[in-house]
Amino acid sequence: MSTTSPGRGCRRGARLGFSVLEVTIALLIVSTVLVSLTGAFLTSAQAVHSAKGSSRGTVFLQSVMEDLAAQPYDALPSFNGNRIFDRDTQRASNWSVDLAVYPSGVDLEQVDATLFDLRTARVIAQLSTLRSRR
Repeated sequence: MSTTSPGRGCRRGARLGFSVLEVTIALLIVSTVLVSLTGAFLTSAQAVHSAKGSSRGTVFLQSVMEDLAAQPYDALPSFNGNRIFDRDTQRASNWSVDLAVYPSGVDLEQVDATLFDLRTARVIAQLSTLRSRR
């Protein structure tokens, strides 16, 4: 019959738990990962916000172009040089659309529209279309 001594399998003086250095290193690794994830989350949140704004601007541009499509052919030249805002005043607006209308051929008008983000003073989209006399 064999007997085992009470400290067998365990070194004498062996410590139980973690040292301060091990805990510090573990916390450093965890905090680095959390900071990286937070930065990635904030970057993606800003991208989503920017995309949402651009989407709203392009919907505004689309509505302007639909309004122009409803106009009679002979009225199109009167829109040349117009700037249309998404709100009542330029100061309250986030977007503007600049229009250029000019003859492109016999009974053919070209309409160019440029969408501006008034908050950043950037061109967001440009669109050209042709309209013929019906």
